Amino acid sequence: MSKIYNVLWIDDEHDHPEMEPFIIQAETMDITLNGYSNFREGFIALNSNLNHYDVILLDALFLEDEKSETVSKKGLGASIAKINELKNKKSFPYFVLSGQPTFTDKENDIIEANNLRCFNKKNPEDVKELLVNIKKEADTQIDLQIKHENQLLFEVLNGYPDSTRDTFISIFKGLKGINNQFDDQLYFTQLRIILETLFRRANAFGLLHDKCVEVNGGNVNLTESYLFLSGLDTNHFKVNCSVTHFPKLIANNVKNIVHTTGAASHTSVVDITQNIHIQAYRKDVNTPYLLYSLALQLMDVLIWFDGYSKENNDIATNQSYWQDIEYDGDGNKFEIAEIIKIAANGWASVFVNNGIKSISVFKGDVATHNLKVSDRVKFTVKDSSVAQNITKL
Repeated sequence: MSKIYNVLWIDDEHDHPEMEPFIIQAETMDITLNGYSNFREGFIALNSNLNHYDVILLDALFLEDEKSETVSKKGLGASIAKINELKNKKSFPYFVLSGQPTFTDKENDIIEANNLRCFNKKNPEDVKELLVNIKKEADTQIDLQIKHENQLLFEVLNGYPDSTRDTFISIFKGLKGINNQFDDQLYFTQLRIILETLFRRANAFGLLHDKCVEVNGGNVNLTESYLFLSGLDTNHFKVNCSVTHFPKLIANNVKNIVHTTGAASHTSVVDITQNIHIQAYRKDVNTPYLLYSLALQLMDVLIWFDGYSKENNDIATNQSYWQDIEYDGDGNKFEIAEIIKIAANGWASVFVNNGIKSISVFKGDVATHNLKVSDRVKFTVKDSSVAQNITKL
């Protein structure tokens, strides 16, 4: 997997056919150029997604905004000022590339004042040196180091909101000792929101029932979603899935995240200060390690889901596994299972709860319904381990 370098590139000719060889040359060095024609649009993109970009590349003369009709050096000056202003949030290496002789062949006040060099886009050796320097300078940035050290995760995160990537970069910085002061309320909420996004994606693939996700923009019920994807009965929605999507360890991770962060139901209504277990824990162990452990578990869940959803992306097939849970008049749940064996004494056996619990079928019912191994039956279980209200399917 190649280490990708994302560059914000502001050049009014970024999409001109003459620039195509430069773009291709950059791509061969794993540098992705994200082009904008003017200062305003370029820095709107940067501000909205700071942790996506690693380096800034500026033309010497370009437009101030999309309404400008002529290029000028005002855009360069404004860009450098903005880059300096952003240093308290993120420090960006930046370079100037131009074909203008007034910048490449002569002294220039803006270039000199900022101790810069203007690379000549018409000089192949200059262009090659520029690309090498872009990677060299980018590699010194902690955010990019984190992304390169955890490439698989950040590849997966391309399909998630930008805030997801920001959250995990902050977590990794904490693990590196750069910042290990975290607020439970803020970061536990962020983990729940990321998990909510995963569940919405699961619903889009047909893996998660619509009842667990209020499709028209409402809340995701995290507990019900966890139960459904784990092959368990939902507590309130009276649905389950005949296929268990979550492997055991993934299910355990999700359960731990949901219950530890206090997200018993919806993501937006949880006040971590009201979670007595967390508050009791914090009295004795006031460290960020609980947050780190939950975040690391969630990373594994996201990576697992990315592969699983790609392999199981047939929506109709996935939805065919959805089941409504039926109950008899006394509130006993109807189960559906296959006859596993019929003993010599005439009694039969079935398994429920994902094969965990064995249920016996009375020999009289076996004879009455002419049951055989592999026959599917519908039944209830009341106070014992004996099937009742049997129907052969």
